[in-house]
Amino acid sequence: MENLQLTIADLASIKSLLEAACNRGSFKAQEMSTVGAVYDKLSRFLEHAAAHLAAEQQAQGDQNA
Repeated sequence: MENLQLTIADLASIKSLLEAACNRGSFKAQEMSTVGAVYDKLSRFLEHAAAHLAAEQQAQGDQNA
């Protein structure tokens, strides 16, 4: 079995797909709160991951200086 992993890039792609689907009216009205909740959770996760990555890069830069 292949190594199954989701990357940050995969999650960012999923966020973009949700945005496109919403813009095209792909979800029923009663589904929107669920879609919105998942979108918000995914957005917060990606923001946290980006901040964590930036902090790691800053720490590495400080160590190399």
